[in-house]
Amino acid sequence: MPPPDSFFEQLAHLDPVPLLVALVVGGLIGFEREIHGRPAGLRTHMLVCLASAVLIQASHVMPGGLPQPGDSLRIVMDPNRLAAGIVTGIGFLGAATVIRAGDMVRGITTGATVWSVAGLGIVVGQGEYALALVASVIVLILLAGVDRLTRGIAPVIYRRLIVRGERSELTHLAETVGAILKGHGIRVQDLSGTRGAQDQPFELVFHIRCRNVKQAPEMLELIAGQKGVTSVEWSEISH
Repeated sequence: MPPPDSFFEQLAHLDPVPLLVALVVGGLIGFEREIHGRPAGLRTHMLVCLASAVLIQASHVMPGGLPQPGDSLRIVMDPNRLAAGIVTGIGFLGAATVIRAGDMVRGITTGATVWSVAGLGIVVGQGEYALALVASVIVLILLAGVDRLTRGIAPVIYRRLIVRGERSELTHLAETVGAILKGHGIRVQDLSGTRGAQDQPFELVFHIRCRNVKQAPEMLELIAGQKGVTSVEWSEISH
């Protein structure tokens, strides 16, 4: 078996292009995430892309310095299996960027970009630089252009409206609140409630579906102004 090259010989034959391309690809996408204040920003994306490219490059280089087929020991580095391991393993890092608060989930897009950058690093490590750069530009277009498009979409949201009031007004308020919600395009999916003793207030719980996330102040004012209402609460629920 030929002796391994010295450090300086390896350095002299080192191709810096994959490393530079990986830093550029990861930096482009990471910069977009950084300016939006996401948990995984410029450094994270650059590191993920660089590490993926380095591992794939190493899988191509290492077999050259390993024992030959005639020797008693043979080690085979398979870039395809290594790439599959990178894509699978990076999922843990992407999952760390996802945050759930109530029925709001943030960070899914950032997790997807981390996974995408790992894939782009694999492509860079395979030497497909043009493909990696074109794909990174497409990712940037998706992040910037589609984001503006989705802002104009009014998604369906689910809320819980709790109305408390005097027991004598229970039936009247149930009908009145239902009519107010219907008049503002809000659909009541379910209605439940509790009723205590004669001198205790009742509680009506409306499970509603709407598309306007800014309707809460208007609805609270309208319903709170109805006769017999003592308090109103508008809260988030998961569907």
